[in-house]
Amino acid sequence: MPSPLDIVSHTPIAVWIALAVLVMVGLRQTRTTKMSAGRVWLVPLLVGAASLAGALRGFAGAGELLTGGCWAIGAALGFLSNRSLDLPRRVSANDDGSFTIGGSIAPLLLFVGVFMVRYVVNVALAIQPALAHDPVAAAAAAIAYGLTAGLLAARSRKIWMTRRDRVDLVAA
Repeated sequence: MPSPLDIVSHTPIAVWIALAVLVMVGLRQTRTTKMSAGRVWLVPLLVGAASLAGALRGFAGAGELLTGGCWAIGAALGFLSNRSLDLPRRVSANDDGSFTIGGSIAPLLLFVGVFMVRYVVNVALAIQPALAHDPVAAAAAAIAYGLTAGLLAARSRKIWMTRRDRVDLVAA
């Protein structure tokens, strides 16, 4: 079993660059930002597609139906959990179709969470390739992948819904 230092030192530099980019993007969202309507769904779509592809690719030996189904369960759990998390807490629709989103550390934590799930799963598969055929490992990893994608999608949905709420207020 390799030591944590061995794992970190053998991680390709591109992985650390990806983490740095995610941290920078997350740190930018700790300040109030204005976001275009198109950007609201960009990150959840990219993360969702990448996480589903990562789960299916990493655990192809365990079965695509099991892995895809567990990813969908994780995404649903992540999406539903935002009912209590209520992220983002401060958001408003602007007249030009954009959104103003209050600064929060939550996006940073979500981005790092997405990175950590992918990193831990890839390290586990590199150390023990047989996990790719293990249905329990596939289910656990796919749920974790889906959970982060679901949280990001729920966040974007809440942002998008402020537009409808604004239209309802103007119509009343």
